[in-house]
Amino acid sequence: MKIVIFGGQGFIGKALQEKAKGTHDVVIFDLTKEDVRNTETFTRGLGIEKPDVVINLAAILGTMKEAPGIQDLFETNVMGNLKVLKAAHEAGVKNYIFTSSMTVHGENKIGEHQTQFSNFSPKHGYSASKASAEFSMMQFIKEAPEMKIVTVRPTMVLGKNTYLPHAPIEFIKTALAHKDIEIYGEGRHEREWIWIDDVAEGILKAVEYGTVAEPGYYPFFLSSNRISMRDLATKVASRLESKVVFTPSTTQAFTLTSNFSESQKLLKWFPKNNIDDIIEKLVNIFNS
Repeated sequence: MKIVIFGGQGFIGKALQEKAKGTHDVVIFDLTKEDVRNTETFTRGLGIEKPDVVINLAAILGTMKEAPGIQDLFETNVMGNLKVLKAAHEAGVKNYIFTSSMTVHGENKIGEHQTQFSNFSPKHGYSASKASAEFSMMQFIKEAPEMKIVTVRPTMVLGKNTYLPHAPIEFIKTALAHKDIEIYGEGRHEREWIWIDDVAEGILKAVEYGTVAEPGYYPFFLSSNRISMRDLATKVASRLESKVVFTPSTTQAFTLTSNFSESQKLLKWFPKNNIDDIIEKLVNIFNS
């Protein structure tokens, strides 16, 4: 298939390009030229390329600790996505893939995992922008009922060029600096982690699913490797001969976990990297 990727030079985009090589005809819309906020920069290109699938990876990222301006977030992540979706529809594209985030769900109690149809309860601007983007696409498809929109919601994505301060990276950097690893509260709150190559594979599985699915809106988690902060810190400390210490709980001490069985069942997607693999890969990256 011919696939146009918006944001193809980003963290996930580069991994996706590598994974799709030799299987699909991939065209990259470089965001230095094709700005999702400005339809004039990409509408004509979509009409010329006539892709089978459009994948929108373009986004401004953020966390509770690192919060970009809310106007920039929503102009790019919500309105920019709608502009790409509309232009794709006008170019005759039936299959559209959007990268959202598991953080649209906010948090849950330990053992009560989110499903792909759980309520949205975002905790910061980035997750709110992704939730808004999903709501807008659910409305858009009512105006374009022939389309298939597949949304993937990755969990915390790790890889060589990860720059967000995710816990495994911070734990490893701390241990390599011969310092104690600090975790919040008792450290029983849980998260899920995924390696970048498994995310790329999941997106390609979403592309395949979109070709055979009936028209509609389909959300899927790209998530795996559920683990408590206590156990994650203990694994890193054991690997790097460090020590775990506990500090008072903060607003970061919450659980966000998912039931990703539908992704396994319908997408036939099974991540290859477990948490020990991920820790080892990150140790090799930051210890080189």
